[in-house]
Amino acid sequence: MIQKLASKIHPSTWWVISLALAVIAGSATSIVQTLSVAALSVLLILVFRENAPWARSLKFYLILALAVVVIRVVFRIVFSFSQETDDILLELPRFELDFGLGAIGLLGNVSAPAMLGALLDGSRLAAIILAIAVANTLANPRKLLKSAPGALYEIATSVSVAINLAPQLIESFARVRRARGLRGKGRKSSTLNGLLIPVLEDTLDRSLLLAASMDARGFGRKSTQSKGELLLARVLGLQSLLAITMGVFVLLSGFSAPAAMTLLAIGAVTSVISVRLTSRRNSRTSIARTARTPIDFAVIAACSVLLIVHFAWAVMPV
Repeated sequence: MIQKLASKIHPSTWWVISLALAVIAGSATSIVQTLSVAALSVLLILVFRENAPWARSLKFYLILALAVVVIRVVFRIVFSFSQETDDILLELPRFELDFGLGAIGLLGNVSAPAMLGALLDGSRLAAIILAIAVANTLANPRKLLKSAPGALYEIATSVSVAINLAPQLIESFARVRRARGLRGKGRKSSTLNGLLIPVLEDTLDRSLLLAASMDARGFGRKSTQSKGELLLARVLGLQSLLAITMGVFVLLSGFSAPAAMTLLAIGAVTSVISVRLTSRRNSRTSIARTARTPIDFAVIAACSVLLIVHFAWAVMPV
């Protein structure tokens, strides 16, 4: 039942969920919020993941998130900048190194607020990693590539290959280790010859197969388009970029919210028109397009409400 529901969700919807969780994690002000985002991300992956190569990388992202937290805490301990009036949590000897450009202090007393700040920063980055892992694990890269506009097809191909690299490497690594175990070879043998080279060779073979498949399907074929349409699409694309940049600047500067929203709206409209015009140049066929269902729109609406509630709660006076 759950797997059937997950297969009906559009790949871009998973990216909307992932980006919404990443935004909430990036603006979190407490460890409880970051842990909630991380727990929700892991729960979504465990419940909705499919039996596919790109859905088997949760362990990798968990290890990466834990490593980020540990590194952030270690950096705060090594480069401690605690105030003397703060409560001391760790009392360590302090060393000073002078290389002619000023003394650099290492270790020393670590206060409780400094440690809490390090844990908050580390957990925030870890939650963002796990939030992005939701899209990388649950979104089918092939369906996502098929749903991309024609103007963004080459970019979408590069992005799909990039985000699918880690799951494919993990799958190749597991397959090589399993083959070595069947041959009776232990883990203490040469890592370079026994693991690294076969994994890279398997990845290269898969890349060549993908290239041959794309070439057989006529990838990169262009259709005829007038110079006027191309010029109009490029002008609108430049205009959308300028409008969005100015809108973000005005919004962040706090000068005028209505003006910022107007510029962002103009940039969004012109970018959509530019993408539509440019998509006519890329001629490609598709057997069955993945359409968004009411479930996708309901999930996107829920993410929007969640973001609004989060930022409204953040600006609410205590």
